Amino acid sequence: MRIWTDDEVRANTTVAAVIDSLERVLTHEAAGSAWNVDKTMTTWPTDPGTASAHALGAVDRASDLAVFKTWVNTPSGAAALMTMFTASDGAPRGVAEAGAAGALRTAAASGLATKWLADPAADELCILGAGRQALRQAEAVATVRPLRRVRLWNRTPGKAETLGTQVRSALEVETVVVDSIEEAAADCPIVTLITRADQPFLELHHLATGAHLNAVGAILPSHAEFDAAILRAAALVVVDNEPNARRGSRELREYFGAAPEDDWSQVRSLAAVVTGGIERPAAPRCTVFKGMGMGLSDLAVARLMMGDQ
Repeated sequence: MRIWTDDEVRANTTVAAVIDSLERVLTHEAAGSAWNVDKTMTTWPTDPGTASAHALGAVDRASDLAVFKTWVNTPSGAAALMTMFTASDGAPRGVAEAGAAGALRTAAASGLATKWLADPAADELCILGAGRQALRQAEAVATVRPLRRVRLWNRTPGKAETLGTQVRSALEVETVVVDSIEEAAADCPIVTLITRADQPFLELHHLATGAHLNAVGAILPSHAEFDAAILRAAALVVVDNEPNARRGSRELREYFGAAPEDDWSQVRSLAAVVTGGIERPAAPRCTVFKGMGMGLSDLAVARLMMGDQ
């Protein structure tokens, strides 16, 4: 049984490889040979803010893997572990620090959604948020679209400047830090939200006509990043996993309803987009991908760690 550190995961796994792996795993999900273990979580108050503990998992019989990830997120720090087993006989395969893997799988979901939903000619990205996952988000979009410029905004300008330096070095594209959300998103064809905002701050008028939105922060039931008018205007709304979104996405719960009987038929899964012939609508006002995190995304990273290409 192996143990992987975050440094080993970073050194041996790329965003591009995880995007390809996730796309393959989602074809297994659509075929019925892979599925998620639904996410569970709890929260508690801290001073300041809110702390949370999470667990989720997945099984992929085609890859002969079962994985589980657990993590705790607090205002003072976060840590995650992923455990891996052979699906056919339950043999333990390894344990990994999952901070780096978590950033890779979150970015890969955004990258895959962008590949299928963004304007094929899109060449500019706006990232709102400058935390530890933001650089991977930029790398993921750059993998599927030929970016010429990245715009960055964060409520703490110094963090945006630091991220800007990282993005310039990693992607070798023009990168600018701007002073406002309006300036960041204006006329931008791809917008990524990766924050811990507890109140919506992105509004429909911020988005260019035809823009694709990746909303992958605000995964607590109490948190939200974007206004409901964006969902109302969206030609297509896609989630990585509907059960997780129903339980955890404040934005989607407030718009589509929180009760089991509420109609979510307008919401599509990323697996359905990848395998079901669901295409980017012609001339949309916008498209939206809401990522909550799912076990199959972690499994997409794990299969690469195991050497399964």
